[in-house]
Order: sequence, then structure tokens, then C-alpha cells
Amino acid sequence: MARRAARAAPGGRSWFWAQGVGCGLLVATAAPLALVLAVLFAPALLATLVAPPGTARRPGGILLVYGLAAALPWLAMLWAGAQSWTASLDLLAGARLPGACWGAQAAAWLFGEIAPVGARQVLEVRVRARSARLRDARSRLQAEWGLGEVE
Repeated sequence: MARRAARAAPGGRSWFWAQGVGCGLLVATAAPLALVLAVLFAPALLATLVAPPGTARRPGGILLVYGLAAALPWLAMLWAGAQSWTASLDLLAGARLPGACWGAQAAAWLFGEIAPVGARQVLEVRVRARSARLRDARSRLQAEWGLGEVE
């Protein structure tokens, strides 16, 4: 029994259980809000499911943050308002909320894909510039000391 507990990840099962309880409570107490959240954050869920396991890059969390930032005013209105099925379906039927939320998530995904390429290019340019400066300094020192071309 002790070996089995030592092999399990700390908090792995309890975290999964807590997520299940949280989702169950959300669906039981605020089903219209749960429907709105499921529709609005479907791209983040899809990105989380598509990401290969064990990779360092998890785009789902970033997409969730950007989508939440875009949807927060409407979710606050829904939370403060009636929280009825008609209110949530009216909110989803309007083109502004899903478009803004999914657009923000698409922009976050695009930025997450472009940023590493841009950072690599910037670092490559910096390394080449530094290398050229060091070669110039070496040539200048060789000429100053009267040394020939040393390989």
C-alpha cells in the first residue's frame, strides 16, 4: 500500500476529484451560466485536449485567460442579472459575445505560435552581431600585437 501511494502523483487524484465536484456544483446550481461558459471557452478546452501530453507549452490556459478577459463584462451582467435560460441563450445568440471571446482566444493562440519564432529571430540577430563584434575585436588585437592569422 505504501508503494502505491509513493508512486502516485501528489494531489493528482484529489485534484481530479475536486474538479469533478466543482463542475457538478456549477451545473447543478447555475446551469445557464455553465452552458455559456462551455460555449465561450470551447476553443480553450479544445486546445487543452489537442496539446500533446508532457509538453511544456499548454496553450489552453492562455486561451482561457484571454477569453475570460473578453467575456467578463457579459458574464458579470449574467451573474448580476436573472441567470435564466432565456438570458443566457440571448447572450449566446448575439454575435458580439461569442465573436469577441473566440476572437480573443484566436489572437492569444496566434500570438503564442508567433512569439517563439520572433524571439528566436531576435536572439539569432543578437548572437550574429555579437559574433561579428568579437571577430572585429580579435582582428584588431591581432593587428595590434603583430600576430598573423591564428587558427
